[in-house]
Amino acid sequence: MARPVKTDPTASAEYKIETAFWALMERMDFSDITMQKLAEEAGINRNSLYYHYSNLQEVAEAMFAKVFTREVTAQFIEALLSNPTALISVVGPMQLPDRIWKIHLFAKSESPLIRGMLKETLTGQWFQKLGVDPSSFSPADKLKLDYIVSGFLGLLGSDIVAKDPLLLLTFRNSPLGEAAIETLKQL
Repeated sequence: MARPVKTDPTASAEYKIETAFWALMERMDFSDITMQKLAEEAGINRNSLYYHYSNLQEVAEAMFAKVFTREVTAQFIEALLSNPTALISVVGPMQLPDRIWKIHLFAKSESPLIRGMLKETLTGQWFQKLGVDPSSFSPADKLKLDYIVSGFLGLLGSDIVAKDPLLLLTFRNSPLGEAAIETLKQL
């Protein structure tokens, strides 16, 4: 007998895994999440989890890709560099709270894997937007870039910004925010 087709997307293992991933990220750092904890939170057995993902890094990368689509990241960098008020329209008014919350959960993580994905994604889009070749950077330029990106990730991971994402606009338009953006443009 054929297996019944499920029409309810919330019943799928993928949906349960995604929901469980975000629930765990709200309660603990990514470094503390295990495949066992994820399977338990999702209410599925580990074999089902391993059918969809071979390891936790794969899960994180899949969730990251859903939040940081190429289009959203490019629009985000564009908004930061030249049109700060466009930050609000980057993800659309209905998705803003959920997407900002998920970005916040990634940005507050202490995990080197998560931090690396964030830095690589943001700097890669910035390089592309400005046509910058990172191999031409001096050690001082690399240090400036790392400092600014780390600070920006700190803002995204801040509980203050999570409660009021529009504070990113306030910071972006402040003298410090303007100086950071100008420094990025000059690298």
